[in-house]
Amino acid sequence: MNWLKAFNPSDIAGGMKLTGKRFRQVLFTANRRKVPMHFVAEYPEVKVKLAPRYRGRLTMIKDEQGEIKCVCCLACEKICPTQVITIIKGKKEGRKMPFPTRYDFEMERCIFCEFCVESCGFDSIILNHQFELATYNREDFSLGMEGSENMFENSAVGKFSVAE
Repeated sequence: MNWLKAFNPSDIAGGMKLTGKRFRQVLFTANRRKVPMHFVAEYPEVKVKLAPRYRGRLTMIKDEQGEIKCVCCLACEKICPTQVITIIKGKKEGRKMPFPTRYDFEMERCIFCEFCVESCGFDSIILNHQFELATYNREDFSLGMEGSENMFENSAVGKFSVAE
């Protein structure tokens, strides 16, 4: 019988009144106008606004001529706490600086700490604003310089999930 004392009818009525008020507010204003109390983000239709310092997927940068900015200083590979970056140096005709013949990034083990970006003195890598990183295949988390999962463009899912 003590549990019946917990059900105060005035408290229940107050809670139902507040719930009904919010329900009507969202029901009659959803997709029609901006509402200050509208908590639901209509994600596929409306682009998501992320914080400016959001850390997404690692992306390599190219310069104005279309060349990779990376000069194989190996700073990002050395500073990575989870050792997910692998770089193999090479030479390219017409380029004085070393050139990465292979740059692999294992995204499934990355902790998105941004140490690699901070250590890069040539601004050749960034963490972009791609926020939907789920895939169906484990192989899609292995990014490289060529192939379907490359580091220069967004992944298949990411083409739709890049914030403004």
